[in-house]
Amino acid sequence: MNPGSGAPLLLAAALLLASPARAVEVVRISVAAGAAEADLSGPGLAVEPLREGAVRQPVAGGRARLRLDGERLLLDGKAVDGAGLLFSSSGSIRCAGRELSGEVEVRRAQGGLSVIDVLPMEDYVGAVIGGEMPPSFPPEALKAQAVAARSFAVRKKIEAREQALDFDLGSTVLDQVYPGSGRADPRARAAALATAGEVLVKDHLIVEAYFHSACGGRTERGADALGRDLPYLASVPCERCQGSPAFRWTLRLPAAEVGKAAGLPGEAKQVVVQRTTSTGRAARVSVEGGGAKVVLDGVEFRRRLGYDRLPSLAFTVKPVDGAFLLTGKGRGHGAGMCQWGAAGWARAGADYRAILSRYYPGAEITRMY
Repeated sequence: MNPGSGAPLLLAAALLLASPARAVEVVRISVAAGAAEADLSGPGLAVEPLREGAVRQPVAGGRARLRLDGERLLLDGKAVDGAGLLFSSSGSIRCAGRELSGEVEVRRAQGGLSVIDVLPMEDYVGAVIGGEMPPSFPPEALKAQAVAARSFAVRKKIEAREQALDFDLGSTVLDQVYPGSGRADPRARAAALATAGEVLVKDHLIVEAYFHSACGGRTERGADALGRDLPYLASVPCERCQGSPAFRWTLRLPAAEVGKAAGLPGEAKQVVVQRTTSTGRAARVSVEGGGAKVVLDGVEFRRRLGYDRLPSLAFTVKPVDGAFLLTGKGRGHGAGMCQWGAAGWARAGADYRAILSRYYPGAEITRMY
């Protein structure tokens, strides 16, 4: 995340969130970028061009098919003028098997179509909680997730406006997982509404509220995990994520897979963690094989193997019969809030404010709207 300079960010926050003319804070989520086609459907589906004075028209059959023909945007085979189209519906709009809100834009974009869901911030936060945290977690943990997710989204929205982007966030793990708003769990919605408008702030700036699944006992410094040397992304003891399935794990990686990931001409013969962070996570990893040696920083090593494949960088490694056995703990980059830890602290009686104070030391909760 590029935070930009402090003063413009603070001014943008005031202008963005303090306007009395806007009844509902909204957020724009890119759910598809560079798509070859887009099919939208919904009850009472209507469409209008993205330009002033446009007239809304019903879509026959409640279903629209869009594609690009060179530079032309085609709606059901007919060319459309302007930057794109705004679709609205009396219920959820479905696109690519996902239930979105009742307002969706489709725009021309580099390499294809851009599909953007436009929805109230609290609907988005409720959906993100369901995409990022089990709704069965205790209510106070869900509330902590709501404030963290909203903080991340508001900050990204401010940055998107500064950069004049068409959307505020993506819908994948690169931002926050947004599965669509149509089927958000009632417990997740309740957590969003209970904390409506609340964000984390440090020195009058909205924080970069990163979070992860399980830290394995202690969180990682933002500088080591994300390259973000921020005081509220400090390494702190967690001691409550033992319930995570990934609290302890082992992984067997074939030597050929490791060699390919490292870019070696053959299978890996040796893997050595050359340097660790202050919490014991791999900071530099060397891989040898095929007469070559590659040294990678830990984050890049995990990226190449796959974030889902290698749960975290808190591991030791040893060779085992043409493979490498990794023994580790935790899941995710380790910075910010530990979600399983938040659940553990909630079960121990901590409220969401205490949970957030633990994982983002020095940050304070402020109601922005």
